[in-house]
Amino acid sequence: MVQSYLSLGIFVVLLQACSVLAAVPSGAITVGASGKYSTLSAALKDTSSNVYYVYAGTYKEQVAISRSNVIIYGETTTASSYTGNQATITNNVPASSAGSNDASGTLRVLATGVKIYNLNIANTYGKAIALSVQAGSFGCYGCKITGTQDTLLANVGTQVYAHSYIEGYVDFIFGQTASIWITKSVIQTTGSGYITASGRSSADANYYVIDQSTIQGSGSSYLAAETVKGRPWRNYARVIFQNSKAAGWSVWGSSDTRTDHVTFGESGAWSSSRASFATKLSSAVTISTVLGSGYAAWVDSTYL
Repeated sequence: MVQSYLSLGIFVVLLQACSVLAAVPSGAITVGASGKYSTLSAALKDTSSNVYYVYAGTYKEQVAISRSNVIIYGETTTASSYTGNQATITNNVPASSAGSNDASGTLRVLATGVKIYNLNIANTYGKAIALSVQAGSFGCYGCKITGTQDTLLANVGTQVYAHSYIEGYVDFIFGQTASIWITKSVIQTTGSGYITASGRSSADANYYVIDQSTIQGSGSSYLAAETVKGRPWRNYARVIFQNSKAAGWSVWGSSDTRTDHVTFGESGAWSSSRASFATKLSSAVTISTVLGSGYAAWVDSTYL
């Protein structure tokens, strides 16, 4: 009987190992205890493949992706969501010591066509960047991005975030010249503050759109103060929440409102108490409006 249980246990372990191995894409460069490299930064120097796989573990490092069309997969038990993620890239570097917001990022995307799947990305310093995206056609699927202030610097180009989790409480989704589509994700507020700070400074084609997402928070500070959707970092800020519920909008500051050209819109949820500079939309904004008519060529449609 004991031998039977031991045999069964060995079989289960082997089965689990095979499941993990089967999840590793063919030809991928691997990271972690079971991989070829100990860190993702080291692995990215190996250019024999554009595909990388990060085994379960916590990796304290700063990572810069400077090559186009790189794809990174983190080990997970649930590929369709962030909830089963087992690989975390973390650091605690602030902008004050790094020299700039972008330079403080735990993970920095500096080239076009990058895709990241099922990776946890964190900056534990406080006012610092977890993920900085400085190039377009970027896809983030089933990822968990955590910080407090300035968590996600979505700064340049077209970007999509799907089935992901983004956490913070002050201006924690912000940037200047990006057009981003966040869909079917969780926006988690951890205190009183502002979700978005759009730095759009001219009448360009760019949007921040939060679509079909859950905006939630925990703690008495959230329940009492209700973290607002956003405030304008620049005067042409354009942010849309559609089919997603959250509290209202704010000026940048009492003596510097920056609302003269803003578009703060809502579709699917509206309150008559909204700020005078907010707009009730008659219909939802489309993904092609935000990402361009050719978005299907680079967006992973299985996550939409």
